[in-house]
Order: sequence, then C-alpha cells, then structure tokens
Amino acid sequence: MRPSAAVVELNRAERSKREKRERIVRAARQLFLSKGFHATTTSEIAELADVAKGTLFFHAKSKEALLVMMFQEEVGRSIERAFSKVPKAALIDQLTHVFGIMLKDNQRNIGLARIFAKELAFVHGENRGIDAVMATIFEKLDRLIAGAKEREELPADIDTALLAHNLFALYFTFMLRWLGSGEPTPHRRDPSLRQILEMHLRCAAS
Repeated sequence: MRPSAAVVELNRAERSKREKRERIVRAARQLFLSKGFHATTTSEIAELADVAKGTLFFHAKSKEALLVMMFQEEVGRSIERAFSKVPKAALIDQLTHVFGIMLKDNQRNIGLARIFAKELAFVHGENRGIDAVMATIFEKLDRLIAGAKEREELPADIDTALLAHNLFALYFTFMLRWLGSGEPTPHRRDPSLRQILEMHLRCAAS
C-alpha cells in the first residue's frame, strides 16, 4: 500500500526540520570553536546555517540552549560508547575503561570540551538538558557499583548513589585540571586518574 500524500508530506517536513536542526548545531559548533562562545552571535549562526533567525529560535531560543543541545549530543554519544562494552572485571578496571573512553573523546574534541567545562556551569534556564545527561551517567555508574557489591568488592551497605556521585566528581575534577593545564593528553597527569579512583575505592571498602 502506497503512503498517502499527507504522510509523505509529513515525512518530508520532519526530514527538513531535522536537517535544519543539524545545520544549526553544526554552524554553532564551528563558530563557538573559531570565535569563542561569547563572541558568537545568533545572527552569525543563522547565517552560516543558511536558515532564518526565526527558524534558529524555533530549535533553540538562545546560544545557551544550543550549547546544551551540543552537550547532550556529544556527551550522550560518549557515555554510550563508554558503557557499551564494559569489561567483566573489577570495579576499578571498569571505571578506568569508562572514564578513559570519555577522556579520549574529550581529547579528540578538546576545544569543545573546554567550552563545555567553562560555560555550562553558568547556563541558567537550560539545566533540564544537562540534568538528563548526568542522570544517565549516574544510573550507569550505579549499576557498575551494584555489580561490585554483588561480587563483594564493596560493603553491601554502601550508598550506591553517593559513591557514583563521588566517583564522577573525581573524574570531573581530574578532567578540569587537565583541560586547564594546556597539556595535549590527560595521561600526563600525576597522580593518574586510576590512582585517585583506587584510593577512594579502598576507603569505601574499608
């Protein structure tokens, strides 16, 4: 059965909407990296994306909203990659695997990672998108910690959610120090992220 004209038109409209959104995000990324977040205007983004300014505001009401959209896409993909093939190993090895992939993704997109780290802490009114990403990573870390408790690597009464937040905080602090250092790779940091995580896990297990 052939699709109706209305269905075909709807699919075409959805495809056009998606393509415009992709052009807008791509243009914003290019300008944020070349000019800086604060120096970039929404007019420049619309012009580079070849869309009307009203179309840009339909997809994102501000530069901050665009930055959050980029964060959701970039970091969301990184989280999926990091947790897609977690090894069947001790928790420290699992965490090193997960955070190692996320650090490598930041290394590949270091300019964008620095913009995220610098700007997202001061974004107001768009926190829902950021919170959704963080909820995903905490949920996945919770599962790894729960598995470690089942293997008796950690005490059964340890607060899984609190430990997940602590471990991510250690990773995030390590990442911020690296991004601010000017070093091309995070693996030159001393102490290493693995050493930092190991000490915290030993304290949690004692």
